[in-house]
Amino acid sequence: MRASTAGNERSGVVPVPMVNESPSARNLSGMINCSSLGEFLPERIPELTDLDLIIIGGGPAGLTAGLYAARANMKVVLLDSKDVGGEILNTELIEDYPGFESVTGAELARKMADHAIKFGLKIETYKSVQEVRSEGDHKIVTLVDGTELSAYAVLVTVGGEPTKLGVVGEKEYHGRGVSYCAVCDGAFFKGADLAVIGGGDSAFQEGLFLTRFAKKLYVVHRRNEFRAQAILQDRLLKMDKVEPITPAEVTEIGGNGDVKWIDIDRDGKTERVKVEGVFVFIGFKPVGRHLFKEHIEHDKNGYLITDQYMRTSIPGVYAAGDTRAQLAKQITTAVGDATTAVLHAERYIEELKDLERAFPSEPKDVVAQTVSKAELQVFAPGDLVLKEGEVADRFYMIIKGEAEATQRGPDGSQVVINRFGPGDYFGEVGLLNDAPRLATVRAKTSLEVMALDRETFAGLMKSSQATEDEVRRVAAGRTRAASPR
Repeated sequence: MRASTAGNERSGVVPVPMVNESPSARNLSGMINCSSLGEFLPERIPELTDLDLIIIGGGPAGLTAGLYAARANMKVVLLDSKDVGGEILNTELIEDYPGFESVTGAELARKMADHAIKFGLKIETYKSVQEVRSEGDHKIVTLVDGTELSAYAVLVTVGGEPTKLGVVGEKEYHGRGVSYCAVCDGAFFKGADLAVIGGGDSAFQEGLFLTRFAKKLYVVHRRNEFRAQAILQDRLLKMDKVEPITPAEVTEIGGNGDVKWIDIDRDGKTERVKVEGVFVFIGFKPVGRHLFKEHIEHDKNGYLITDQYMRTSIPGVYAAGDTRAQLAKQITTAVGDATTAVLHAERYIEELKDLERAFPSEPKDVVAQTVSKAELQVFAPGDLVLKEGEVADRFYMIIKGEAEATQRGPDGSQVVINRFGPGDYFGEVGLLNDAPRLATVRAKTSLEVMALDRETFAGLMKSSQATEDEVRRVAAGRTRAASPR
């Protein structure tokens, strides 16, 4: 890819970076000491096996996830195909992130990376992911160079690529006047007439940056009304050098070696506007789903579909930030997504390990499916978990805390018949015998349990004869202990 510089220097040619390949991105490694990034030598990567979590993507979502995972003492690594920072490296000024009235994208990325590294996050830059697949209870992440990493869970925070206009000349002049990143390429066009295509926040933010260099800036949008925030519209459109062209659509980009003009359709008439640079900001195409060998649920636009915990349709796979379907694409929403994803992933991995310890003969993929269907329930000390005589509808395994089982004695008092701690399970007797509960269980301390419904419990029993035999043995012993005295 080549780009001509602007003004009197336009005779030279320099590389034009794509999104996430900006000069800011390439220079970030100079702002952050590479050794402090925890960057491994290539031969060390294969040592990173049996991880808890692999984070794919080093933007705000990925760095936030890395911070929380490292603070939780999870065995985690973050992979990025370039330098960390993601899309914010292409943003000159950020003014809507709490705590910073105004900060450059590169500076915010540096602060986020430094913060995560302080707590032990390992970051691997320039490591492109080829594929993610499931193997038992693990996710196998294959890099382009053939290296394979293994983890219980994967968090996808990769963004995507800019939507193209799809008009004649766009591909031909890409890197020769057509760009998708003003921060990357704006300085090449000092003193030139430029066009920004789009009507949203990105178009206006990038347009504001381009006014530093442009002699004239056209803002072309297909609708009458712009969608950008009012404050951005006020800042940009009040400038004398800025001229909106609406409603209008670009039909062709032309020139002679470099861009010289665009044709636009306005009110059914074609107009030619002389420009030397065309900056396109009409949308964003997510790429996260293309990483997966197996099917992963996504919407018609390719965004990954998640639940409120950022879980995707594949057990152990989470998505956060711009790669998932959501209302807004903001740094703040990406950070919130990532926080939720890691907190849930930590619990998912705990439940996975507990279930495997309890039922070691269970197929690993069944364990992962079972945990993905489980419901996490939290109880305060003294809270009722299940009641003697009730219809049995759940199987429980303790993740954290302690519980106590009691049975009503002849005099009506509650008699303690069992106590449970982390890794113990209860509730199986009523499900196996299709009978009412034989005992009451209450939380003795703050309690977190993994609850399986009747169908999920039955599936767990059917998948392994050894598991069913063991659970029935335990149930028989508890039935004898709970027999009327």
